[in-house]
Amino acid sequence: MKCRFSPVVLFVSLILILMHLGAVAQIQQNAPATAGSTTPPASQPEVPLDAAVITIHGLCGNVFFPGSKQDASGSQSGAGAPDASAPLMTPNPNCETVITRQEFESLMKGINPRIDPKLARSFAAQYPETLMFARTAVEAGLDKDPAYQTVLQFKYQQALYSIFKAHVKENANALSDAELEKFYNEHRSRYEQFALLRIHVPDTKEHTPVPGSSDPPKINTAADEAVMKRLAIKIRAQAVAGGNFEKLQANAYKVAGVTEEPPDTDLGDKWTRDTFPAEYQAAVFSMKPGQVSEPIHNASGWHIIKLVSRHTVPWSEARDMTLQLIVADQANAIRKAVNGELNNQYFVSAGAHDVTDPLK
Repeated sequence: MKCRFSPVVLFVSLILILMHLGAVAQIQQNAPATAGSTTPPASQPEVPLDAAVITIHGLCGNVFFPGSKQDASGSQSGAGAPDASAPLMTPNPNCETVITRQEFESLMKGINPRIDPKLARSFAAQYPETLMFARTAVEAGLDKDPAYQTVLQFKYQQALYSIFKAHVKENANALSDAELEKFYNEHRSRYEQFALLRIHVPDTKEHTPVPGSSDPPKINTAADEAVMKRLAIKIRAQAVAGGNFEKLQANAYKVAGVTEEPPDTDLGDKWTRDTFPAEYQAAVFSMKPGQVSEPIHNASGWHIIKLVSRHTVPWSEARDMTLQLIVADQANAIRKAVNGELNNQYFVSAGAHDVTDPLK
């Protein structure tokens, strides 16, 4: 008696076994892209779509979506007849779980459409264990345990999140070149790229105990902030005069008493109106190449930014960027439709030292 798993069931089985979901995510991150491939190259062309590519001997029963009103009962007995009382994991020589090429490639497409063949084979070799552990968990009733149902629900939500992102990307990829070029022409300013240098000046100092003393250092925060503000103004003047940004950055950290390695002052040349933090936009977007901003303050300190260059990406080089913008616009539209609010009495606010500046 053969038990064939639908692509949906295959995918859900992944959700039910968290350890293997982590392995799948690793495959997604590490799989190199194969240019031009539209289906996973795991199977040889001569293998028919309905041919078995994974066969698990002696194993019967399905694992369904939580809340799908279907359960995992109905294992096959030794004679091949349904036996709802039989344990799912009871070996049955007359039963096989068969995954066809079509089913496997459907699963692989959901994970990574351009997965490397070697990784696909490795996944296929591990997949029977995923099914066995998932079905064992169901047999143990773990899927009905309230403590684990919350985990399953969250993993299900994560899976839907990933599926929707993939769906949006597929829709964007289906747009014609004419449609993409129309978007480019209507949003030309979003294709302007900025090359930037930046000096970060902490707005407070780091203090170390006096050698040989067990007393904590005395700290005057207001005085420290005033000193660092004056330093930021001084460093900005030196930058305008042509000072070396790396040396000015090192000096800022030295005065602040920061012992860690200063950040790189070169921020690259790919910043756009979509990626640049809003608090810096008014200053940077009005600048001309070679100009240096006034010190800009935020939670992580002072920032002095130099605009090295700015140029608009031509349409001939902007197709991939256009797809990314279209996908991002759809995601941002959803984000703006809701507004999450945290209870600050419960969630302790991060201190200034915990804040990571978007440009740092």
